[in-house]
Amino acid sequence: MDKPTDFKSVAAQLARPEGEAGIKTAAHMNVSNGDMTRYAIDLMAYPLDAQVLEIGPGNGNFASYVLSRGNGIHYTGADRSETMVHEAREINKHHIAAGRMRFEWTDGFTFPFPDRSFDNVFTVNTLYFWENPAIQLAEVRRMLKLGGTFCLAIASRAFMEQLPFVAYGFTLYTPEAARQLLLASGFADIDMTIREHKTTGASGQELMREEVFIAAR
Repeated sequence: MDKPTDFKSVAAQLARPEGEAGIKTAAHMNVSNGDMTRYAIDLMAYPLDAQVLEIGPGNGNFASYVLSRGNGIHYTGADRSETMVHEAREINKHHIAAGRMRFEWTDGFTFPFPDRSFDNVFTVNTLYFWENPAIQLAEVRRMLKLGGTFCLAIASRAFMEQLPFVAYGFTLYTPEAARQLLLASGFADIDMTIREHKTTGASGQELMREEVFIAAR
């Protein structure tokens, strides 16, 4: 008989992938979130020599895609998993050696970067785990250059609440709740896109996911 799935452990690894199980979780997330991440990256404009920050990049699988979006782009990834920071540095060591990438650890609340450091900041499927979004969004605003863009991408509450592991530590958002969260944090120029898109579940099944993309300035 198959061992029952420990959904609490699944949730913990999705929130902060650690160790060998975390490495496997990151590999799965690269598949399930790949198109969603590329879509979020494509929503932002990239000035010459743009500085871009990704919050929660996992193993940094899509960092090279960011570099492909324009000339002279420099990418920074900040993750609260030491395992993921190590993996990302290994996977992207040639870009790091060339001076175009870096990966840093963060406690998830504050970030070790100066004010007005980034033209773009983006994050995909991490908002569920933000314990105090007001603090973290204030940090995003602090780090953004004037006129910079913050792109927030999540799966909607309507989709997420169907998944068994979200009972353990997830905060879910409707599209409007996510939009209001950004407005309350001082973002005024907000564009929201909602799409239905196929993704792959943990057991390989195909799912239709409602995805929310908010570009805020």
